Amino acid sequence: MSDSPLQGRIFDRSRRFEQLSAEIREQVAALRLHLLLPETQAQALEPKKDKDGLTVEGSKLLAAVSKYLSESKAADMSTDAAKRLADGLVLSGFVSPRKETFALQGFDFDGELFTLVDPSFSSADSQSVWAFKEGAIQAGELKRKKTGMMAKFTGGTSSVYVVANDKKKTVAVFDSDVARHPIMVLDVSSGSVEFDAAIPHGVRLTGSMGSEVFGTPSKEKQDEWLNSFINAGATYREAFNLGAQDVKSFYELKDFDMQGNEVSMDKYRGKVVLVVNVSSKCGLTPTNYPELAALDEKYRDQGLAVLAFPCNQFASQEPGTHEEIMEFVKQYNCQFPFFEKHDVNGANARPVFTYLKAKLPGSFGNFVKWNFTKFLVDRNGQPFKRYAPKDLPFSFEEDIKTLLAQQATETS
Repeated sequence: MSDSPLQGRIFDRSRRFEQLSAEIREQVAALRLHLLLPETQAQALEPKKDKDGLTVEGSKLLAAVSKYLSESKAADMSTDAAKRLADGLVLSGFVSPRKETFALQGFDFDGELFTLVDPSFSSADSQSVWAFKEGAIQAGELKRKKTGMMAKFTGGTSSVYVVANDKKKTVAVFDSDVARHPIMVLDVSSGSVEFDAAIPHGVRLTGSMGSEVFGTPSKEKQDEWLNSFINAGATYREAFNLGAQDVKSFYELKDFDMQGNEVSMDKYRGKVVLVVNVSSKCGLTPTNYPELAALDEKYRDQGLAVLAFPCNQFASQEPGTHEEIMEFVKQYNCQFPFFEKHDVNGANARPVFTYLKAKLPGSFGNFVKWNFTKFLVDRNGQPFKRYAPKDLPFSFEEDIKTLLAQQATETS
């Protein structure tokens, strides 16, 4: 199985299509345009409409391809060449076998029916899985939590195929990865998403149509799906550790160092604090760590405290033990303190981050979107500003200098 976030047969076929030669892909693209012509459909394909949309006989489809090769005076007009292009029509998402298969080549065009699934067809079903392919950022099988009396008799969950689409700002739910009709399509542009403990590794989506709870295969997938729902348009809602939002200053919070010792943030009273969730295997690691180390060295004696919080929630990019993490950062000469590896989102989010997210929400609400999100706290323990993962530490050096120039006024 591919490691791609886009799972399912239509995406498997698409990846296989991209592996074909450039010549065949170009031929398929031209063939698709030819088959979309009204006269081609009427005279060659003769599609029939049924509950799943427009269907065409495989033999007529293959004959139309052969005729196209002949009329275009292709170098290879053999039956095998026609079948290769017809396979390309399936792989590219133009048609799909009525009797679905997991095959990625050698489709049966002799006696089978094919559904015209390309959204370009004016009569094609605009709500099939194929209609949500363009703009899809996550797709795969999830467990959907059942509600009401039926849940008692049929079990608490059912398997569904879900597609998060950031172009349409929707989450579409289907019976399968080749379904012609959705169970529902959730508009998440004004909805919210949160972790949910009602189902293993659960994620709750709430919108104008109500709430849906989906169970994911693992904690890593839970984080991945929640992130995709946010990218599709939903706003993150932190449903746990809400008490941390009510504290009056950063100094009231506590965490644990890598040896398991409790550390009060009051230890940093009167300092300007830079809080960062770090990882060792992120693409941002080689650019962020050197600047964090340089900032720490440059401003430590003036009152800057850089605090690193390792987290493995983002694509599992901090998988190592505490010892392995500290061995890794030696190359950057990091002299600032590291805290234990822990979550920054969800039910187990560390209070430091729950508090900072509440006080300084980002574009997606109370949510840390990725590694190396940064929070700056002033000398009075008040959150000052939040910086995105791609904002390198020295890009906000002036903010740090401004805060360092101020005097602490808070009293203990």
